[in-house]
Amino acid sequence: MLTSNRPRKSFRDAGDRIFQQETDSQPGIISLLAARTPTAVRDIPLEKVIPNPGQPRMTWHEDTHAELAASIREHGVLQPILVRPAGSEYEIIAGERRWRASKLAGKETIPAIVERFDDSTALEIALIENLQREDLSPLDEAVIYKKMTDELGYSIRNLATKLSKDKGYVENRLRLAS
Repeated sequence: MLTSNRPRKSFRDAGDRIFQQETDSQPGIISLLAARTPTAVRDIPLEKVIPNPGQPRMTWHEDTHAELAASIREHGVLQPILVRPAGSEYEIIAGERRWRASKLAGKETIPAIVERFDDSTALEIALIENLQREDLSPLDEAVIYKKMTDELGYSIRNLATKLSKDKGYVENRLRLAS
């Protein structure tokens, strides 16, 4: 057994560092939720969860989807999805890939954080959550930028600032969506 004399860092310390990095460099879900009262994680039946009709991601990679399903089968869902009430169901705000993979893995429930968001806030969280993914295609990124300008009223300059991107970069992506 390997041991170390170094003091162990707690998960809380790691979370604090992640939170600090995320809010300093780019707005993230953590920073959008920071002012809210923490909500407990609940297990929700998969059949009660519905996809977001405004899902900004159009591209789903089958191989990584199958890999995630295998991981969920083995280890479970490690990060809860974020949902909002929608009648007797729950609409996904962040975590559709985990939800799809959980279904593929044969799970019956999924851990979720349930929050009440207005349409504008739900859209902003969904868009920003998808922008933080490394495997986002340029076209998907362009569609997200377009939604943020058209539906949320961001100017190109404000969008570039919010996302820590160059204004020219945002303009080029928006051309793809036209």
